Amino acid sequence: MIRRRRPARKPWRALLATVVATGTAAAVYAAVPVPGAGVPYTMTVAASVSTTGMAEIVVDDIDGDRVDDVVAVERSTGKLWLYAGTGRLEIGTGGWNGMHDLAVGDFNGDTKADLVAAEESTGKLWLYTSVGKGLASRVEMGTGGWNGMHDLVAGDFTKDGKADVVAVEASTGKLWLYPGNGAGSIGASTRAEVGTGGWNSMHDVAAMDLDDDGKSDVVAAETATGKLWWYPGNGTGFGGRVEIGNGGWNAMRDLVGGDLTGSPEDDLVGVETASGKLYLYPGTQSAGLGGRLQIGSADW
Repeated sequence: MIRRRRPARKPWRALLATVVATGTAAAVYAAVPVPGAGVPYTMTVAASVSTTGMAEIVVDDIDGDRVDDVVAVERSTGKLWLYAGTGRLEIGTGGWNGMHDLAVGDFNGDTKADLVAAEESTGKLWLYTSVGKGLASRVEMGTGGWNGMHDLVAGDFTKDGKADVVAVEASTGKLWLYPGNGAGSIGASTRAEVGTGGWNSMHDVAAMDLDDDGKSDVVAAETATGKLWWYPGNGTGFGGRVEIGNGGWNAMRDLVGGDLTGSPEDDLVGVETASGKLYLYPGTQSAGLGGRLQIGSADW
């Protein structure tokens, strides 16, 4: 998630559209400001749609309207859906079950967030640039081997205004940074090691700017302990980790960062595996997370 400096939002403007699913019926809920500093935005029904279990959830400003959107793959159909404003829009007509590690960032410098995904059958990395409420024809960014990577995320880790990619190498447990050039590609030959092993012991790595310093950070859950750790970005890698969740995070999946509440700090969203409910953990000024708010009922 790249933190873009945005003009102040008018108090009546919705920040995010999220799906609240119950079986095969769902309602689109829009985030609406409420008075009081640090108070999460309330979720009010905006429209009805039909959906069921989703996967590969990502959050960013896909359509360039300075309001973060939700993109997710529908497991039953393999379709890719964009949730923006008061309804959802199909932007991928099937086959997305064959992709993994979806990530979003502005890779071509047009202020709209683009989509990156690894293809399971070929190991190739593909870029789908945003054309507003849709995606252009894909362009190959990585020529194979991406099946050997996992927990791919995108963000501005070097603070140069260009989207980069960070991913875990399964064979070594190392964390690698692939710098973006702002023209739709990343530097595979110039990748830099930013984590020296042990990352296979983490799950659900998320990119977010938790301390609002303009450099993307990484948040990840530790499988052995269930703790949630924050790795602050320093422009070339990551500083010493800080515990921001003291257990229970093995019960969560699909962790993703985004600007859901309009605060300077990014927020965290995740699905509770047992219930299928979607939760929002608002970012705080102390570079931590506030009390969670349920924003989606089962079945996510």
